[in-house]
Amino acid sequence: MKRRPRKKRVTISAAAVEAFKAGNRQALGTALGVRPWEPNPLDVDGSLAPEWARHGGTAWSQAWPASWELRQQLEAAA
Repeated sequence: MKRRPRKKRVTISAAAVEAFKAGNRQALGTALGVRPWEPNPLDVDGSLAPEWARHGGTAWSQAWPASWELRQQLEAAA
């Protein structure tokens, strides 16, 4: 039986906003609960994954849109 992936709910905390402002990838990843196969919002610079990653269908490239959304929320909160 195949399971549907769960959509992760993320709360933008004050610690996440401070880590984002400081450019601290590790603290931001910890504050947001970024999984090892997900791109850090500090590394995401557009709504689409880089060209080299789009066609592989990797978990990293599939998580890109959610990371982009997080980055936009962090920029608005900062």
